Amino acid sequence: MRLRDESRDVRREDGTTARRPLWDTGWGPERAAADAVRRSAYVAVDRLQLRTGGRAAARLDFPYGAGRGPQRAEAAEAIAAAFGVSVRRLDRGGRALQASGPAEDVARFAAALPRVLDHVEQLASWAARMYGACARKPQHAARFEALGSAGRRRAAAYFRALACRRIVEILTGPQDVTVPELDPALPLWEQAATLGGVLGEYGWVEVRDAYDPADAVQLLDDAEPVSAPAPSRPATTVHGEQLALFDPTRSPGPVVVVPCSGAKGDRPTEAGHLYTGSLHIHARRTADALTAAGGTVLILSSRYGLLPLHQVVAPYDMRMGDEGSVTADQLHDQAAELNLLDAQEVILLTPAAYTQRAAAVWPHAQTPLAHLGIGRQRGRLTALRTAAAEDFTTAA
Repeated sequence: MRLRDESRDVRREDGTTARRPLWDTGWGPERAAADAVRRSAYVAVDRLQLRTGGRAAARLDFPYGAGRGPQRAEAAEAIAAAFGVSVRRLDRGGRALQASGPAEDVARFAAALPRVLDHVEQLASWAARMYGACARKPQHAARFEALGSAGRRRAAAYFRALACRRIVEILTGPQDVTVPELDPALPLWEQAATLGGVLGEYGWVEVRDAYDPADAVQLLDDAEPVSAPAPSRPATTVHGEQLALFDPTRSPGPVVVVPCSGAKGDRPTEAGHLYTGSLHIHARRTADALTAAGGTVLILSSRYGLLPLHQVVAPYDMRMGDEGSVTADQLHDQAAELNLLDAQEVILLTPAAYTQRAAAVWPHAQTPLAHLGIGRQRGRLTALRTAAAEDFTTAA
């Protein structure tokens, strides 16, 4: 498959072209093979799934790797943004993601991700070695001995994690960002983020150029076209990922979306049991009544997006509109993956900010709570439970 040319190679004065960063090492096939083996330990990229409208999705799994799997998954979320690709978490441990977006962008991201993570790991290891050298200095012996062996390991891992997060922030940001220098008056163990910024600036590369075009083309050539989910089971699951909510041969009924709530349980659990806020519980009762004869209830989470009731998620602290909250594009992708994008009857039992996001996915949705205060919202929900067939006006 032909990939659009997005070359950013620099033309030198002698007429030759500079290497793209992170992939053209020039060390020969043996070195390249060894590098590929090392990078494969950071992330496993599943086969791309081609969807309608020139879009694609790919599952990414991050091996535990000395406890760094979730760190690498977090880094991948930031790297994906540089490619214009949306990601969502698939497991409560934070070690599996799904990337989705335009097919070529997903292919570029998937091809670049192992190389960028490898670069991040090398810079983070550099920070860890500097920390270790500091810890071994005689003048700091008393402090580190007081931590004990387990405490020293935890402190070193924490320092590395903070430095790694800052490295990713610098690599995925603009090159001309101002990075503070290390303060010689402070001990190094108090400057993890500062050191990460310095190393990120030193090792800065154009992340969007970090893919080998041949790898991206191969991912597209090997991609699997995906049509409708199999109708023989109530749900289709691939690698633990929910692809469909219900058997499409049955009467679908309405799709009813309820909001999440600030009040939550204190441990990972099914979304249908996580939220304890009064408006959420009120909306759930109404949604259950509206779908009693068939239909689908989804929870709209500010962090995770559209959640089936059985999906296990971890507690979080985020409101719709906060930095990092789910976007309308992400909701669109999730609705497509759940085979609900073309649902004919959608009812949004959600307050204004949530309704605005969801209505971008389903412009025809009924919005019975739009423009109502909290008291009137509860009254409307109660009325809906006893008059489920009433037609409410769709918000403009």
